[in-house]
Amino acid sequence: MKRFLILAASALLAASAFAQPDTPVVQFLRENPRRAAFNTHSYEFLPLHDTPAPKGYKPFYISHYGRHGSRSEWGGFQYTFVRDILAKGADEGILTPAGDSLMHEAAFIFESYNGMDGRLTPRGVREHAALAERMYHRYPQVFQDGCKHIRAVSSTVPRCIVSMNGFTASLAAIQPDLDLDLDTGETYMEYISRSENETISDRTRKVMAERRKNAPALDTVTVLRNLFTDPAAGRKLIPDLERFQAAIYATAKVAEAFDIDDNLFRYLPFENVVRFHEENFLSAYLNQCNSELNGELRLPRAKQLADVLVRQADDVITGKVQRAADLTFGHDWPFLGLVCYLGLEGVSDRLSADEAAANWLPSWNCPFAANLQMIFYRSRKSDRILVKFLHNERESSIPALKPVQGPYYDWNDVKAYLEKRVPRTGIVAHRGWWKGNAENSIASLAKAQEFGCWGSEFDLHLTSDGVVAVNHDRTAKGIDIEKSPLETVRAITLANGETIPTLDEYLAQGDKSPDCVLVLELKPHDTPEQENALVDGCLKALRAHRMYDPDRIAFISFSHHICRELARKAKGFTVQYLSGDIAPADLHREGINGIDYHYSVFYKHPEWVREAHELGMSVNVWTVDNRTDLEAMRDLGVDQITTNDPALTRTVLWEACR
Repeated sequence: MKRFLILAASALLAASAFAQPDTPVVQFLRENPRRAAFNTHSYEFLPLHDTPAPKGYKPFYISHYGRHGSRSEWGGFQYTFVRDILAKGADEGILTPAGDSLMHEAAFIFESYNGMDGRLTPRGVREHAALAERMYHRYPQVFQDGCKHIRAVSSTVPRCIVSMNGFTASLAAIQPDLDLDLDTGETYMEYISRSENETISDRTRKVMAERRKNAPALDTVTVLRNLFTDPAAGRKLIPDLERFQAAIYATAKVAEAFDIDDNLFRYLPFENVVRFHEENFLSAYLNQCNSELNGELRLPRAKQLADVLVRQADDVITGKVQRAADLTFGHDWPFLGLVCYLGLEGVSDRLSADEAAANWLPSWNCPFAANLQMIFYRSRKSDRILVKFLHNERESSIPALKPVQGPYYDWNDVKAYLEKRVPRTGIVAHRGWWKGNAENSIASLAKAQEFGCWGSEFDLHLTSDGVVAVNHDRTAKGIDIEKSPLETVRAITLANGETIPTLDEYLAQGDKSPDCVLVLELKPHDTPEQENALVDGCLKALRAHRMYDPDRIAFISFSHHICRELARKAKGFTVQYLSGDIAPADLHREGINGIDYHYSVFYKHPEWVREAHELGMSVNVWTVDNRTDLEAMRDLGVDQITTNDPALTRTVLWEACR
């Protein structure tokens, strides 16, 4: 194991003023400063503890999701930036012993990195081998008494595959008769590695930029004094002091991965470490966890992974498959999304940015080799299945659920809880988020995207010269769009100062947020020929913008003819009929796979929601803007609600989940 002696340690940090409040996060770092690495902190193997299971219950199956082990970072430029500046100081003879030590450590890390971004280090392999051994000896009866089959699936990223191999090889070394089935592939990546989307990231960037703007200045005096015998001469070697300190922090973050056991954060004043640490982990919390800012957008993205783990467990419980364990190997952000979806105490707490900065303990929640283990128990005297959740091998609770005993939960209670963990209904902004703006404007679409709506609806007409234009009514300021050329239509000004947009312009904005479905309402025209031309014009535009994708586009229309044409020409896309006068079964026979009816129709025919779902059809409802009707449509189980009030709709949908 590589070690470095840090010389003149008493000179480091001693002169630095400790300015931070004594929050749990600060205490956490003072207890072990290397935890400032957050998600690049190597795994801490703490003593194991198991609360006795209820009498008669024995473990029989384990479901596991593990993040890869310790790895290198990307680019290596931080290490060379630090190394090269300090090398110039060495040439000038102005390095302190601490500066000389940091120079050699940065050089060692760069050599160990060896140009391999994100490579699992030997320490990362050892972490997973040790985790497997601890799992085995903690629950030996799972592997010895029942089925010997273990299925392991990995992300396609090499560091995850190598982690999987290290884990399973350790199990095989302990018990050679285990039947190990290892796999990886793009299909698995769809659920193993799903994290935040660009909408979430954009919202977080704005918050972090504001916090950065208001952050206190970094202490640069102490850093220069620590590293250079002549701080003024050392300052001349550094083009950007903040970047230099950030590079020292980045070098220290990854030191453990290369088996450097010394605390390299000591080269920076403690308050600077705390600031860099907060910037590092807080954006991850806001992006990936159940934050007040983004939790309602992030948690639904973790559902797919949770559903897979639930289904795998049920297959074992019901005897559909024979298996001792399902092992999944992936990444940090999907891991955080998963444990937050499960609602595990501590990691999934719903916090503001300020609360998280003070209280959320980053490197305990998501270090290298972070893992979730769900241990399943059964008894010969009961049909009840119990499950215990281990977050990084520590027993964890779900505050929203009452356990049977200690950390043991009834599996049926857990499934019922997870079934209602996030809303099943998507929000469609009616004509975009137009309040305070203009209906069907580019700005209204942008606001719907920023809010994180499932979709944004807009209305389409064909001009007399064959261009698809976006506007709700056929006439605007006395001009009949369908009987006017584009030049005339474009002269019309919307309430917010925009001109009436074309479909091409709308698609260009829509493409900026792939997670917001564009719901194209094709308006009825005077003749079937015009409606056919409108359909063809829309499909041509989608192909031209490379958005001919059923996951990104849905179609709706009051015209029965248009719906039939779309069902015929755009197979695989959602096509929803709007008029509300045809039963789902009749539409289904024509190949139309969805309904989008006014909420009054569903008050008269609530059975149509169930009938449509039984036929595999999607169900939207328009336009629902008050709490009573929103609650009624939510409880009917519609797939989408089209609304002029996305904020109220989101509130009502989430109320049923809390």
